[in-house]
Amino acid sequence: MAERPLLGLMRPNRKTPKGSARPVPEKVVAPSAGRQAERLGPKFDRLSQALPDAQRLSELRQDPAAIAPERALVFEIASSKVDFHRALRQVSGLELLGEDEDEFEPDDDFATTDKDGNRRVDKPVPRRLYFTLPDAAALRELVSLWNRYQNGEEIARPHTEWKRVFAHLSDIRPWGPQDRVTEDAKQEWLERLRELPDDPVRFEVEFWYRATAALRDRAHQRLAAVIGDAGGQLLDRATIPEIRYDAALVEVLPEFVQDILDNPDIGLAAFDEVMVLRPQSLVADPHGPDLEEASDTEPDEEEELAAPVAALLDGMPMAQHQKLAGRLEIDDPDDFAAQYGQAAQQVHGTSMASLILHGDLNSTAPTGPVTRRLYVRPVMYPQQVGFDAFEERMPPDKLAIDLIWRAFIRMFEGEGDEEPTAPTVRVVNMSLGDLKRRFAGVLSPWARLIDYLAWQHGVLILVSAGNIPDPVPLAEVAAWSDFEDAEPAERETTLLKAILQNRAHRRLLAPSEGLNSLTIGAAHYDEIAPNGAGTMAVDPYANPCLPNPSSAQGLGYMRGVKPELLLPGGREHVRTNRNTAPISVIPVRQPGRFFGIGAAAPGPAGETAKKLNFSGTSVATALATHGALRILKALEELPAEPPHPTVEPSFHAVVLKALLVHAARWDAEVAEKIEEISKENGTSYWEHRRDDAARLLGFGLVDIERVIDCAENRATLIGWNTIHAKETDEFRIPIPAELENLGGFRAVTATAAWLSPLNAAHRMYRMAKLEINHGSDKGLSLGVGNAKDQPSHNSFGRGTVFHRRWAGEDAKPFVDGGSIVLNLSCKPPAGDLDVPIPYAVAVTLEVGVDVPVAVYQRIRERLRQQVAVPTR
Repeated sequence: MAERPLLGLMRPNRKTPKGSARPVPEKVVAPSAGRQAERLGPKFDRLSQALPDAQRLSELRQDPAAIAPERALVFEIASSKVDFHRALRQVSGLELLGEDEDEFEPDDDFATTDKDGNRRVDKPVPRRLYFTLPDAAALRELVSLWNRYQNGEEIARPHTEWKRVFAHLSDIRPWGPQDRVTEDAKQEWLERLRELPDDPVRFEVEFWYRATAALRDRAHQRLAAVIGDAGGQLLDRATIPEIRYDAALVEVLPEFVQDILDNPDIGLAAFDEVMVLRPQSLVADPHGPDLEEASDTEPDEEEELAAPVAALLDGMPMAQHQKLAGRLEIDDPDDFAAQYGQAAQQVHGTSMASLILHGDLNSTAPTGPVTRRLYVRPVMYPQQVGFDAFEERMPPDKLAIDLIWRAFIRMFEGEGDEEPTAPTVRVVNMSLGDLKRRFAGVLSPWARLIDYLAWQHGVLILVSAGNIPDPVPLAEVAAWSDFEDAEPAERETTLLKAILQNRAHRRLLAPSEGLNSLTIGAAHYDEIAPNGAGTMAVDPYANPCLPNPSSAQGLGYMRGVKPELLLPGGREHVRTNRNTAPISVIPVRQPGRFFGIGAAAPGPAGETAKKLNFSGTSVATALATHGALRILKALEELPAEPPHPTVEPSFHAVVLKALLVHAARWDAEVAEKIEEISKENGTSYWEHRRDDAARLLGFGLVDIERVIDCAENRATLIGWNTIHAKETDEFRIPIPAELENLGGFRAVTATAAWLSPLNAAHRMYRMAKLEINHGSDKGLSLGVGNAKDQPSHNSFGRGTVFHRRWAGEDAKPFVDGGSIVLNLSCKPPAGDLDVPIPYAVAVTLEVGVDVPVAVYQRIRERLRQQVAVPTR
């Protein structure tokens, strides 16, 4: 049990604001109606002429560049105020498929304005994209409304919003072949055709999601006919209405793919039902460690284990391994175990299970194994990738997203008439990532699925950010020896600068961009004493608070903080194969004896008492799950008396989520260094430099001990509740009386974590936004202000965590009755929100070691005096 256990927050004061929100002023200046008619009129004129004529309408449908009925239509609106959803409701037959946003450079037609209404030429113009599907009647009404607008006629109720839509319409266009074939798909296909010109090609076809099953079936039937006629086959199909997902996996002859590349305006790329064609998801463990380097493990004492609260979706672990025997509940309905030819292939699942249960086997201060069993659902098995090489991969003839979907249904709902297989699970570990899909601003279906599952089942899902194996060019290095022999700080700066310059190619792997999950990056840390490096390799970083060179970078959706957390991922080395320029470095894939996190592994002949060193974001994610289980145990061991809380199991996911993030913090020296490099790379605005630090550091490196046990000078309080849209919970944290008018370092850290329902058709997507603000005193009665060593204020709360730190040193008189007052509010950014949102909040007050105040003891005493009641 902790020496100074966590304390409970007092029940909050619930507030419901009155009145309506202040209207948001339009910040984009738009062209006149005459200019809009000049720019866009020809598109509407052509449509107007064709609609009454069946022959001409048929010709229109044959032209993929024309607006036509039952063809996805994109409205590009340069505005932050136009209510397109309101306009849409007034046109029958105009179905909303989805929305997105981007920005473009100002021009003579559109520009943002300053506070005095003057045009700005230095700031991008925000643009919202709405994807719709009109029928013929909807198009006729659109043409009629457009004609009224361009002729200066009044647009009467209920269609008045269309005047603003047309005024700010930067473009209206059909979704065409150029949109359906992604750049990733083109590059993948070209490379595949070059390397394997005679082999079939597999790819995924994502359809526009239609609300009726008949329309979805018609699209799949049409696809199957085209693929079949060309000698291909339909391998798999998945429809998940909850995330508006409808897709198929197909296999085609290479000439079919070449025809798509050569003639995109005909064939599959011109299908109106198709949203996009993508490379097949590839979820694999490509590391392939050298099992000959395995060393012996020590046996554990036998103990009684409780039901699992953590689940692992991964490869099949070696259940008889000394570190795993009796600790696993393996559920293998697909019989993937039969695909393992030998025990030596059970590497990834074995190592991940070991890390979740034991942590780092190299640790100099082991905390012992967790006292719960681990639920394991195999989703990968070994597949041949060379003459005698194998990798653990997800099934090649199935859509990966559907396998994950079915795994969660089986765990929490049960398949058919069966009972759920893991109803007690509250944390799910997914050390998996799609090597073929890097985040580029649009949420992947897999990320949307993870978000939905987290909300639906009230679970915390931990996802690895992904490892980027691509070379990093060192443009300023003339010879390898210059880099290898440089001072550690100089070598660190050189690689960091190169990584930031190549950040566009080192983005998150799907599904790690999801909002309800926590994304884990790999910190450059392990507990192996430095003992050299391999041939043409070197340890590039001196500071363990940096992410590994291969750890995928943020930012995430809507520029939110991703990955949120860094946990140890091994002190990864880099190597090159050139002595002179141009020099690039790549991560060392096999740590060997030089670095890494210790985990159980099969021996080369299937021995069951061996371990190896591993590295990367999968390792870090498993350690995050291990940390969550340690936090949960600490919560279960809290004294059953005020002022200590008793956490209700239904809130375990959000409490664990909040405390994991609460345990993270930037290293000030590292953050300052990254921002300096960003400035040298040409980033002039401070907030963008801070974003560069956040894309590497997230909220920082996690120190689990800080949220398991408090200290004499540090007290952490937790609470949980549900909240509705437009409500505010006011929390009051008592301050030790001795701090009034006393100088010296003090800091307040506040973290809120929640699970949000999603609106997959809305660009804002996340339906619940929570944020924490100060009460009447922005200095929180302590004279503190925003700390510099954290992400910028505009990054707070863009996902489903809000993490903020205040710090100061000045002596100040108390305000708000000697309490820290924090207001937690809930806003609905993506449509009506009519369900309660579960959340947890953690607040820490700490002072410098030279400040003579026993913070923990004083706060504990004041809470007892107030007869603390935990937030429920």
